[in-house]
Amino acid sequence: MTQEPAAAQGGQQQPPVTKRLAQFVHEVYPSDVSGSMREKLKELLLDYIGVAAAASTGADSTTAIHRGIANFDSTPGTNTVLNMGQKYSPQVAALLNGALSHSFDFDDTFAPGCLHPGTAIISATLAAAESADASTEATLTALAVGYEVVCRIAMQLADGSYKRGFHNTATAGIFGCIAAICSLRRLPAETVEMAFGLAASKAAGSMQFLENGSWNKRLHPGFAAYDAFLCVSLAEAGVVGAAECLEGRFGLFHAYSTRDPDLHALVKDLNHEWHFLGTALKPFAACRMTHGAIDIASQLARSVRLDGVEKITVTIRDGCYNIVGVPTPNKIHPQNIVDAQFSMYYQVAAAWLYGAGAGWSVYEKLGDPRIHQLSEKITVIGDATINGLETRMTVQWDDGRRETTSLFRPLGETSNPFTKDRVDEKFFGLAHPIYGKSKAVEIRDMVDNLENHSIRDVMSLVK
Repeated sequence: MTQEPAAAQGGQQQPPVTKRLAQFVHEVYPSDVSGSMREKLKELLLDYIGVAAAASTGADSTTAIHRGIANFDSTPGTNTVLNMGQKYSPQVAALLNGALSHSFDFDDTFAPGCLHPGTAIISATLAAAESADASTEATLTALAVGYEVVCRIAMQLADGSYKRGFHNTATAGIFGCIAAICSLRRLPAETVEMAFGLAASKAAGSMQFLENGSWNKRLHPGFAAYDAFLCVSLAEAGVVGAAECLEGRFGLFHAYSTRDPDLHALVKDLNHEWHFLGTALKPFAACRMTHGAIDIASQLARSVRLDGVEKITVTIRDGCYNIVGVPTPNKIHPQNIVDAQFSMYYQVAAAWLYGAGAGWSVYEKLGDPRIHQLSEKITVIGDATINGLETRMTVQWDDGRRETTSLFRPLGETSNPFTKDRVDEKFFGLAHPIYGKSKAVEIRDMVDNLENHSIRDVMSLVK
């Protein structure tokens, strides 16, 4: 099925980006995935396994989500949910793994697109690969394709979708999941395009969860992965999806974002430049927008006494301020874990008082009076001149002295990356309590040498 290119805007012919992305999905082969890309994907997969496995017992939402899904669809299947034992259908396994891997908010992030790419993409890809007993080469290729599609789409939504009230991990996530599934199945570009078109009616992800610390966000990547399987199945059966679902008059970019997309940039150098390589790992289980301030606060606490400190001002990008800095009561004094994960006030106070290494146990301190007292001395400012995740922290004393510290890139970004030792350290910290030390080492070694194992081998080990 051939569609006409998008209408010209400002006198310049716009590229048919939905069609071009569909062609890209079909045209990428294992030989296109370089050695450095494979190593990056294995690093992201190992991180995903650790985060999801830890959440299987540690997240407060896990039991209820698992029970709800079991009540909805308890049909036995062939697919693994991390550390859950029971087997499910591919789409239900993808839903559950997506929820687990995002529940701690400890999963990988892609700053230019304001999203968590791996939680949805890896969940969908593992489900499709385990079900089909796909080769490792095909699986790594599908992961690369899925990551790249979701990152490129999210870069054009950016924080314009947040201003509309949408979460890119879900809104863009379904398209990346479709890309990964279609790549794995080697579906023709026309089928990919139709699946994308159907996904235009499934893309979602409301940010309203911020109002009461609800668990909606934790389900977003699972919903994206689950619905991706449905859209692909419908497209394979010949169901016609909307044309130009990304760039069209009522398409994703115009409906879900306040930002004008750069359609040329969206498809520039496909299969040559891989943006997903900029995906970052997270050192803290909190919204990525707070990480620069956590780093600064924990460092200052080693040399700066709080005695006499009158005010701490944190300055961040406008778009970040709207998510973690607005001085609402549940930001300054969080009432639950999700509130605290998205509170600059709580994260700075906790890091200053207890250090940056508290991990998930930092949320055991929600009622800590020292944190709440320090939070009231913190002011957060949004600055339109700040880019990305840059953070400035100014400490002001009651004698008028002021000291400002800046951090341009928090730990985990490509300009300030995790070492391999740090990747392993994070994984073992999460996986040891779940699998035991020897099995955690076995999982790490299998992922590090994934080319010598099957995906079913991996899933059998992490079940």
